[in-house]
Formats: sequence, structure tokens, C-alpha cells
Amino acid sequence: MSETKNKINLRICGSESNVVDLEQVQAVNTPEVEYRKERNKDGSLSVSYQPISHNLLIDKTRKHLDDAGFSVVDECHNLARSGKRYFGLFEVSHPDRENAERGTIIGLRNAHDKCFPAGLCAGDAPFVCDNLIFTNNVKLARRHTRHILAELDSVIARTLGKLFSFWGGQDQRIASYKDFDLTDPQVNDLVIRAFKAGAISKTKVVDVVNQWEKSDHPAFWDRNMNSLYNAFTEVYKGNLVALPQRSDALHSVLDAEVGFDLSAFDAQEVVEAELVEAVAVEPANELAVVGQIIDGEVPASLYEDYED
Repeated sequence: MSETKNKINLRICGSESNVVDLEQVQAVNTPEVEYRKERNKDGSLSVSYQPISHNLLIDKTRKHLDDAGFSVVDECHNLARSGKRYFGLFEVSHPDRENAERGTIIGLRNAHDKCFPAGLCAGDAPFVCDNLIFTNNVKLARRHTRHILAELDSVIARTLGKLFSFWGGQDQRIASYKDFDLTDPQVNDLVIRAFKAGAISKTKVVDVVNQWEKSDHPAFWDRNMNSLYNAFTEVYKGNLVALPQRSDALHSVLDAEVGFDLSAFDAQEVVEAELVEAVAVEPANELAVVGQIIDGEVPASLYEDYED
């Protein structure tokens, strides 16, 4: 199989109008550090907001990938809100990983308007259709506070260290989905449950059903959970901001139906201090809400730049 065939088209995963060159990302100005108003006993001021450049997150991630023996097959960069919000996609490969069906994607994001933390997550996509999906098994979100520069390297390294367990878990998830046959009434029930869990908007329910009934890709004409899975991911194209949150919601519904437990493939750990990391797959309708943030994710409704 040629290298060209085994390559994900990353540009179709997000909004084409937001795709930019790396040079444009590097040219984005980073905001100044902000300090607390009240002085410390010694008269100094503590940092309240420590933004980092989009390019710093990219460079550090790229270095850790290289140190771990990964190769970047392709990359795609997206900017929104006049450069204040960044989302990047990197398809990666490794000599110890051979899978002819799916490619592995690293997603990066960073914000200069305090709308979400600096983040990294892992996903994958089948080569036949480039339908990207993320997993909360490999995810970090680091708030822009005073220790971010000192801790970012170790957090990225620890997160990327979970990639091999992610591969094993995702392979088993897909195998479980393929072995689980579905009828049309079951699909209708699952689509509604996924909608209620936050996996899709109500305007996309019919689109998912249409993809199930006649997928754009013959590889998913089998009547099983994997075909339904890809019906959802086909509809997800074009909304990178909402994708991590919707991916978690979808997995919580479909995994429960087939009896798949992703935690069996990775010893999850709680990250302390100021690190914010998803540590378990939770039903989306039971996610803890803190202000407008849901488990480190800003609800997609707050992003006017993206469509549902």
C-alpha cells in the first residue's frame, strides 16, 4: 500500500476558511502577561494570566514527538477570531505501529482570549474517508497560569506517552463495534440517545440517519456499530472546536451499548496541581458543569465562527 494512500486529508476535518500556513500561525502576536491587582507581602505581584504563543505549543509537541520516535506525516493549522484561537492537526506514525485501516491524529489547541486552556488530544481516522474522532483517553488541558511554561514539557511528554495504549484501546473498540450488528430500530434509538447526550445537534440527527442508510463510503455499508460510528463522524466534519466534546459523548453512548470499557487499556491517573485532564469516560449528560466550561471544554454554542 503506497504512502500516499495511507494519508488522512486533514483539511476536510475543519472549516476551510480557517486553514492557514504555519507562517501565519507564527506571526500571531501573543498577549502580555497579566498580574493580580493585590500585591504580595513582599510587594511583588503574582501572575494571574500567562499566555503562551501558539507556535510554542506546536514546537514543544513536535520535539516530544520526535524524541519518542514519531514521524509527522502531515499537518494542518487553523486560526479563528483574528488569530486568538488556534487548532492544529498532526497525523503521526511510528515504526512500532502498523495499521492499514486508520491513521493517528494529534490535535492541539490554544487560545489568547481566555476561552479555553492550552490542550492536546489524540484521535484517529479511517484512511478510506478521513472521518476524524477524538478520545478522552489521551487528553490534556493546561490553564494559562503562572506555572504553565515550567510544566508544559512534562505534561506533553506524559500525555504523548499514552499513545500506544490509545492505539490498542481504539483497535479493540473498532473490533467490538464491527462485531455488534444493528437493526434500523436500534439505530434510531441510539441516534436519539446520542443527541440527548450531546454527541450531535438536533439539526444533524437526520444527516446521521441518512449516512447510516446509505453511507458515502461502501466500506461502511455493513449493518453494525462501526458503520453507525462512521455515520456520526461523517457528519462531524467541519467543526473541530466541538469535536473533542462530541467525541466523548458519542463514545459514552456506543461503548455502553456494546459493553466496551476503554479504561481496561490504560491505567488512568489524576493529574494534580493546576493541570486539568479528563480521567474517565463519563455519560455526557452527567458531566460536571463549572460556569460555562464542561470538563475543560467550552460548549460549541459559544463559537460563532463554527457551524453546528
